[in-house]
Amino acid sequence: MIKKLTYFSLSMLFIFFFFQFASAQNNTEISGKVTDAESQEALVGVNIVVKNKVIGTITDTDGNFNLIVNTPPPITLQISIVGYQTREVEITESRADNLNINLEEQTIMGQEVVVSASRVEESIMQSPVTIEKMDILSIQQAPATDFYDAIASLKGVHVNQGSLNFPAINTRGFGAIANERFVQLIDGMDNSAPLLNFPTGNLTGISELDVESVELVPGASSALYGPNAFNGILLMNSKSPFEYQGLSAQAKVGLTTSEAQDQAYPLYGLSVRYAKAFKNRFAFKVNLSYFDAEDWIGNDYTNDRNSYRDATTPGLEPNIPGDSDFDGMNLYGDETVIPIALGAPFGTLQVTRTGFQEDALINDFSARSIKGDVALHYRLSDEVEAILSYRYGGGNSIYQGGEKYVLRNFNQDFIKAEIRSDNFFARAYRTSEDAGDSYNLTALGAFVNEAIRPSAIRGENGAVIGGWAPDYGQSYVLAIQGYAVNPATGEAVPAGNPEAAHAYARQVADRFLTEVKNNGSLQDSIKRIREAKFQTENGARLVALSNLYHAEFNYNFKNLVEFIEIQVGGNFRRYDLFSDGTVFNEDPEGTGKNSRITIDEFGVYTQLSKRLLADKLKLTGSVRYDKNENFEGQVTPRISAVYTLANDHNFRASFQTGFRNPQTQAQFLYFPASTGILLGGSKANAERYGLFEGGAYTERSYQQWVAAGRPVDGAGNPVGLEQIYLDFVQPEKLIAYEVGYKGVFAKNLMVDVNYYHNDYKDFLAQQNVRNINPTVHKGVTIPALTAWRPNVNAKEELSSWGLGLGVSYNLPMDYFFSGNYSYATFSLAESETSDFQPGFNTPKNRFNISVGNREIIENLGFSISYRYQQEFKWQNSFGEALIPEFGVLDAQVNYKIKPIKTVVKLGGTNLAGGDYRTNIAAPFVGKMFFLSITYDEFLN
Repeated sequence: MIKKLTYFSLSMLFIFFFFQFASAQNNTEISGKVTDAESQEALVGVNIVVKNKVIGTITDTDGNFNLIVNTPPPITLQISIVGYQTREVEITESRADNLNINLEEQTIMGQEVVVSASRVEESIMQSPVTIEKMDILSIQQAPATDFYDAIASLKGVHVNQGSLNFPAINTRGFGAIANERFVQLIDGMDNSAPLLNFPTGNLTGISELDVESVELVPGASSALYGPNAFNGILLMNSKSPFEYQGLSAQAKVGLTTSEAQDQAYPLYGLSVRYAKAFKNRFAFKVNLSYFDAEDWIGNDYTNDRNSYRDATTPGLEPNIPGDSDFDGMNLYGDETVIPIALGAPFGTLQVTRTGFQEDALINDFSARSIKGDVALHYRLSDEVEAILSYRYGGGNSIYQGGEKYVLRNFNQDFIKAEIRSDNFFARAYRTSEDAGDSYNLTALGAFVNEAIRPSAIRGENGAVIGGWAPDYGQSYVLAIQGYAVNPATGEAVPAGNPEAAHAYARQVADRFLTEVKNNGSLQDSIKRIREAKFQTENGARLVALSNLYHAEFNYNFKNLVEFIEIQVGGNFRRYDLFSDGTVFNEDPEGTGKNSRITIDEFGVYTQLSKRLLADKLKLTGSVRYDKNENFEGQVTPRISAVYTLANDHNFRASFQTGFRNPQTQAQFLYFPASTGILLGGSKANAERYGLFEGGAYTERSYQQWVAAGRPVDGAGNPVGLEQIYLDFVQPEKLIAYEVGYKGVFAKNLMVDVNYYHNDYKDFLAQQNVRNINPTVHKGVTIPALTAWRPNVNAKEELSSWGLGLGVSYNLPMDYFFSGNYSYATFSLAESETSDFQPGFNTPKNRFNISVGNREIIENLGFSISYRYQQEFKWQNSFGEALIPEFGVLDAQVNYKIKPIKTVVKLGGTNLAGGDYRTNIAAPFVGKMFFLSITYDEFLN
């Protein structure tokens, strides 16, 4: 792979020099000034670009520009800046001096250009699929502390807030905090963590000062973007140093407060960007940003995460604090049920260890992000630009999947080389991931409990000679018979009272825990286990030293073929994974040496597009082939049609297919968790354990067997357990249909409506099972009937559908209104024997409304938004729960101080409500207030 990337880089260098020496010498010299059409004030930072070329410049602080083009006339200049209508100016002479160009403010809706829907520039009105966009102005006007938070208000978006600085975006259902079905690209680079598999959002992303646009395509995009663009794709595009020059800086202060925190905490942010171009040939930019705040707190200690759902199920009582088998929502170390056999007449107790509160185990609650990048741009000719960039991001956050993980000093870095033109690009990049000091909260709680007092202490012959569980059992027997005395009150524990007996037994069994709390040594144990590696050192720390190598190209034949638009493209990707045995199954034989895991995949695609009926009908077809070394090749076609009626009204329809290769964890995971041993379902990883192809019982039949008293036949074999046949994991597939309309009425009302229907096949999920036969891992026998949770493909028929409605309206006096509504639901043909959990995790109904004015009086603007989501059922391997409905009111006012090129913005989020949370065991989100001061050398 490294050789391939080396050859790719050398090829790009050859192309660089070829274009450099082959560039034309016929120059066109242009100069002029750009002003506001109404006020005649000079406009600074206006982009002056030659159409169908990469060459261009910007206006200076007096609105003037100079440009030399190595192309003879005629040429066309495109003059654009956010907030104004783009103009085109034809240049017919080899020298054009003192051009006077007036730009009018943008008042007509639907003029935006997007690239994500078809990998080619096109009007957002004529996109073949639903697409949402945020530009610089909408980011500036958003009542949010960061542009990434503002994405929550886009149509079709549902956000899960796992941490203050880690919102996870979901579209069209089946998402969680770790949303592997959704792809995020920053300047074309996938920002997912190679080993941990989740898109890292803006924790390691892009500075707000450097964001030019954000494009969101909900739904399948595999035909153009490959395997994981299954449920949506987000493209975050940064500013070119040629088009956005000068110094900009932002300082941000504020505070957070919530009922869970019970106090206010400060937040701080600082960002700096500098970009400079030299003679329109070479340019560079540098970005640095820092953010720090106190994270939201998850402190629901009164609900059991396994029976929380029973609170709404008739006839079932939820576990409550004090129950012998209580597993608290934000408690850790109480996840595993320990059976304590007491013999007749007392039976068997089902108990859990005493859990530690989340805020006692987390070393600090900082939500910190540090990001920086540098990019070098060189125009090899008027047609070709070369880019070399490096990006770093890291910090502290909390991430939740099947367990909850505290990310500490987590970081990623990206390095990219790219050449691009108007009709092609080729890029290669490498992503590296380091988990830093991150750790698993469940493992931390469990190992701290075992360090203080083992559940079972065994003698040389393996017999249990003591421990927490025997302490508990013996104390319970004494108490239930009335032979125990409560040491706190000196009174006898009442005989025959199970609740009192359990309380006494736990008090006795936890006496060592009480002791270490009192003498101050508890935190020493927590720190030691937090720093020791998971699985290999009886610790909780995770190791992730992994890389992703990716090379891709795209070529558009528009300069060679006129009657039809043709695109071709392809990519090669390698995952290079290493967890040092803490996550992946890198040494199943127990040799003592963990080996890196590599996975290779490639894809090729083509797209044809043709306009018919006097350009009113646009037909597009694309097809892609992908091959992962562990799975069969996948073909994903897409067909779409857009019909334009009277220019302002566009009707669209599309048929799409998508697929998703099992993520790296779903292939090679081996991870003992509270719900069982999590196991990657690839044949190379799972075959040795004998669970697949008939080697397991269903969890449902196992629980019924336990409830029946564990009956056995004459040979001692269990009676009533049901065998299940599991196939090794394969790619997940999707067929999607969508119809929509986008139109503008009277130039100031835009309506966008869509309906979609998705059919899923081989849906990737996890299945709770019990192994029929004993198996071996690293030389240690794993007994029969151990709990496992392998990654599998569900056999159930699964469909989802929904609709979206968006409205934008320009009101009189420059006020604006926007709103959107989304409906989403699914259907599942449930099986009586399967424990498949679809995890739709999306409210049926949600809406957003916003009103504002960019300049209610001179230089003063404001915006107010409200978003609402209905109650819904959350379901994943962590647990199940009903998430209550909530509404969030956000607002901001901003004032532009033109003499010092500065904008002051004051805002707040969740202004009208109390705490809310978005998913099971999530932190409680409260209010946030912020003040930002932004300086921009080229502010108009």
